[in-house]
Amino acid sequence: MLNKFLVFLLLLTFGLQAQPVQKVKKIYIFYTNDIGGRIGEQKARFLNPNFPPLLGGGASVATVINKVRQKAETDGDLVLLVDAGDFLSNTSDLVRNSHGKAMIEYMNRIGYTAATIGVTDFDVLGKDVLRLAPLARFPFLVANLQVDDSLGLQKAVKPYTIIRQNGLKIGILGITSQSAEFIDPASKIRGLHFTSERKAAQKAVNALQAQDCDLIIAITNLGLPYDAEEYYPVIEAQDKQNIVKNSFMTAMDLAHYVKGIDFVFSGRIRRGYNLPWEDPLTHTLCFQNYPSGGNLGVVVAKYDMANKTLVGYDFLAKESSLLLLTEDEFWPDKKMASFIDSLQSAYHANPAEILGYTLTTLYRSSQGESPLGDLMSDAMLEAAGSDFAFNNYNSMRQNLPIGPITKQDIVDAFPFANELVVVKVKGSMLKDLIERSIVGSYMGVSIAGGKVVYDSKRPDGRRIVKFSVGNQPLQKDRVYRVAVSSYLAQGNSGMTPLSFLPDSAFTYTGKLIREAVVEYIKKHSPLKIQLDGRWKRK
Repeated sequence: MLNKFLVFLLLLTFGLQAQPVQKVKKIYIFYTNDIGGRIGEQKARFLNPNFPPLLGGGASVATVINKVRQKAETDGDLVLLVDAGDFLSNTSDLVRNSHGKAMIEYMNRIGYTAATIGVTDFDVLGKDVLRLAPLARFPFLVANLQVDDSLGLQKAVKPYTIIRQNGLKIGILGITSQSAEFIDPASKIRGLHFTSERKAAQKAVNALQAQDCDLIIAITNLGLPYDAEEYYPVIEAQDKQNIVKNSFMTAMDLAHYVKGIDFVFSGRIRRGYNLPWEDPLTHTLCFQNYPSGGNLGVVVAKYDMANKTLVGYDFLAKESSLLLLTEDEFWPDKKMASFIDSLQSAYHANPAEILGYTLTTLYRSSQGESPLGDLMSDAMLEAAGSDFAFNNYNSMRQNLPIGPITKQDIVDAFPFANELVVVKVKGSMLKDLIERSIVGSYMGVSIAGGKVVYDSKRPDGRRIVKFSVGNQPLQKDRVYRVAVSSYLAQGNSGMTPLSFLPDSAFTYTGKLIREAVVEYIKKHSPLKIQLDGRWKRK
């Protein structure tokens, strides 16, 4: 059986020769989205949690693109590389320590053609993300962004760009979600105004058509829905009622309501599509990659130069526009690997650094006590010096197998940049908060500093039969210092009473929960965490 990479090279060499080169141009469109600062080597735990194969990241991307660029130059074809936003992330040391500059250095080196700015990018740096534009050797495209003159950043973004090469004119426009206007705190984006995605996109398309572009591409931070078949009937129902959606659109909405786009490349929703979704009305093709840099998307558009029309498209992989960047198939480019290593060294971001070891598998659970939940809540308790700690199960996203624990393992296990917060509450409110976590079919929270026993057969609000803090029964009138995440402190996940407390009740530690876990691992390694019965269902 042929190695998959060999098959890839054979397809690249022979499989795309169905049309004479002089008549049909090939446009290789590579696309990424939601990279979030993940450009280095990583473990594919979703393939094998205990013995994960390695993904080559940006160095494997370079291997693929360099090979295709060499062929395209020989054949007179084109290669584009676009990003649909959210290339920054607060969970990345590389991003945080470089204030985003490292990602631009990488994107320059790999040779991006254009990128849009995603909602997460604005959330990470606010309006300062526009200050990265002068560093980039590619344009930032956001057609639905208006920038106040007072900021002096009007030239940082453009609505579209036109690539003129090998007899072709390709228009590329960018759109980000209007939901970016709700970034908190509002001061982050003061002076930026996000307008209707549909109106801005159609205006850009009309301008590109007026300049006789042969192909029009939209890079959008809007997101293709998780289930296309489930979502499209909603659009059809709107059509029957003559409802036209203008704002807060998905990529599917944009493809349907904006006429004249050939390809949409989207980001923002963490779900990849192996095959494009095609709008039945406009026939616009929509693509979306998986997040975190483990895959590279590519489609090969075929353009008939004689008849000035798009005549089809193809893939480099069999029946998929996505290439999984496993190192045994796409060996990392040495120069790019060295460059990425230099960035990580310069900005003190080594995701492979070993923090400590665990002697048991630290698995998570969506109900009851788990070793990973105990690790998280114990770390919160210790870092905050509080009486009690709790956090929701959804804050944990990956198990930690027996053996070494790296920085990247912790980022993957705790991907949210939630701050550790200490809140002062009476025992009666603390009991009410934990009761709220077991209402109906809900199965509770991870806790530390005490013990909870509950009976799910009892009525909501009266299910807890035993509650102790520090080996003493909970006292309803005593004020306790309780460690929680900033997400819960805002009243999310049923913790509504916390949103009504005065500011004086909260102490913001300035430390991420993930950082508290790292400190705990370093201090207590090797870990041998065993369930201790702190959370029980009667």
